[in-house]
Amino acid sequence: MECRDVREMADSFLAEELLTETNHEILRHLDTCPVCRTDLDGRRALREGMQRAFHRAPNLGPSPEFAARLRTTLQNTAQQAPARGGARFPGWWALAATVLLAVALGLVYRGRSAATGALARAAVGDHRNCALQFRLAEKPISLENAAQRFGTMYRVLEKLPPDDVATAVGPAQVLERHSCVYDGRRFAHIVFRYRGEPVSLLVTAVDGAFRLTLPGDARAHVTSSGRIDDMSVVSFRTSRQMVFFAGDIAQNDLLKLAEAVSIPLSRGLSATDGVGARSGIGASEDMYALDLGIVGSSAIRLQAR
Repeated sequence: MECRDVREMADSFLAEELLTETNHEILRHLDTCPVCRTDLDGRRALREGMQRAFHRAPNLGPSPEFAARLRTTLQNTAQQAPARGGARFPGWWALAATVLLAVALGLVYRGRSAATGALARAAVGDHRNCALQFRLAEKPISLENAAQRFGTMYRVLEKLPPDDVATAVGPAQVLERHSCVYDGRRFAHIVFRYRGEPVSLLVTAVDGAFRLTLPGDARAHVTSSGRIDDMSVVSFRTSRQMVFFAGDIAQNDLLKLAEAVSIPLSRGLSATDGVGARSGIGASEDMYALDLGIVGSSAIRLQAR
């Protein structure tokens, strides 16, 4: 991939709109091209600045009252509309569902990017101050202890990922598993030896009031931050957790590790709150479900075949 290609796709890359294969090609180019890295950093700074400005202007978004009225209208219409010709999802209802989805995403998007960026920085801080050099104020505890005190998420991470993980660029071995606190945020922390360097997998609980579940939603992706404090960062979200990988290795290599563990780890974590069993979603299925939960209101479940 040439510099011209990277610059043409830079904004789509930052918006996470590209195919995984294209992301890999861009990451390989960025590893060897300081000019494109500088250009991408400038675009990222502009993008994040605009997002922060929009986040601080709540009057620009749809009001919760509007979202509530739209949701109620769609629910009432769905209950009253007869099914014709066996169609469970008429065209006008699909359009209405799309509108509701767009509104719901609009309500959460403004805060999600900034929140994820702050969590990614905390994850990098934990990696530096725990895996690389211990400088935490609070002593780490075992995952079993954390599971008893803070929830079953930590018990899942006693076994997942396995101690030996095969990736497309080489093996990763687990060195340690524990739970620790950095900057007031508790993480489940798994330290790997990977590509000759210590790499951290950090999992932390996040607000699960809004959930969008789609086939392949557990696929790992490069965060909008990309690199933080000279560390590569890759993340994916489950129903109620954010999962981060951090390390001083090439982003593409870190992405390979995340891809190797993301699906089984996401399923294991989701099973702790019953999301995996309830949604029953598989990448090969032809049915998908949208669980839209807006704080303070009941969820609407839309299904299509």
